[in-house]
Amino acid sequence: MPPKPIRVSLSAEAQADADAVVDWYIGEGALIAAEDFTEELDGALNLLNQFAALGESGAHNTRTLPLHGFPYSLIYRLQDNTVRVISVAHHSRRPGYWVGRR
Repeated sequence: MPPKPIRVSLSAEAQADADAVVDWYIGEGALIAAEDFTEELDGALNLLNQFAALGESGAHNTRTLPLHGFPYSLIYRLQDNTVRVISVAHHSRRPGYWVGRR
């Protein structure tokens, strides 16, 4: 029997994180960077759909996947056949600020 497909989802907080990044780039007049960030985020989510354990194991039962070319990482948890992204975390933010997220 083939394995169940992986479902990838973003928490409301993670989606708000990603939206804030795009809004910041647009506000800075960096429209290409906003578009590139969105493409990189989409690519990372597609990778997680195929290779859920790709990220590095971290604290609080999380995994971390850096986004290439941007100072952000996806913080996510694996549960059964689900990848739940709980944060799109900037590398300069206080580590673990996302601990209470689901």
